[in-house]
Amino acid sequence: MTTRPRGARLVRAASAALMACLALGGCVVPARDDGAFRANAEAALGSAVSEARTGALVLQARLDGHATNAYADTVITESESAIGPIEDSFGNVDPPEAGQDQLRTDVMELLGDTADAFAAARLAVRRDDEAQMRATATELTEVADRMDDAKEGLR
Repeated sequence: MTTRPRGARLVRAASAALMACLALGGCVVPARDDGAFRANAEAALGSAVSEARTGALVLQARLDGHATNAYADTVITESESAIGPIEDSFGNVDPPEAGQDQLRTDVMELLGDTADAFAAARLAVRRDDEAQMRATATELTEVADRMDDAKEGLR
């Protein structure tokens, strides 16, 4: 049986403890300054706008007979799945000052509205419910417009 030197075991144990602390500690960090936080908000909104517009476009294509139900389901499901990491990424950055709390709230609300619209779109596509697909295409377009407006307000 080979025994490791005490120092090697100590380094290994310390490394494991450090990794556990990092994993359990989460990734919430404060933004360095107002500009960095606003840039994070703008990036999150931009990514979500792209997903929402893609979703609305594929729903309309499905309604017009230019996309199969399987294709629409794949695109809607992938876009819906993309919103979660966008929410997580922005949500894990703390505003640098209390004056930015409302911006955080507003962006998180818009991202949540987008996620909700995608959930409804997914169900509509899987049920082949044309009325609901039409309604969620409109909802995705409207939330994308609101996000674009919010993004423009950050510039």
